[in-house]
Amino acid sequence: MERFAKKLTLRAKEQALAQANDRESLRTRIAEAYKSLAEMSERLKAADLADGRLKVYRPRYGGNFSCPICWVERGTVRMLRREEEPNHAYRCKACGFNELDDQ
Repeated sequence: MERFAKKLTLRAKEQALAQANDRESLRTRIAEAYKSLAEMSERLKAADLADGRLKVYRPRYGGNFSCPICWVERGTVRMLRREEEPNHAYRCKACGFNELDDQ
């Protein structure tokens, strides 16, 4: 009986070691899941606000054009910069939006 009890104790130690080895991996995976949930939450919030932002979007401020992406996604007004080369496009430095000027 005593020998069997020692065998069971050894199995318990092996199991505890196996779980200890999984601990850091599980913590990392949980942290990644929380980060992913936070990112999805921010995207959902932006999606919920997008229609309302679209209704008040102003493409022009005086002689400057504003970035539609920065406004709809973040509610921030960012001016587009005109780039002559290579193709007369407007670019947003904040988000990278790029649109050709067809005129």
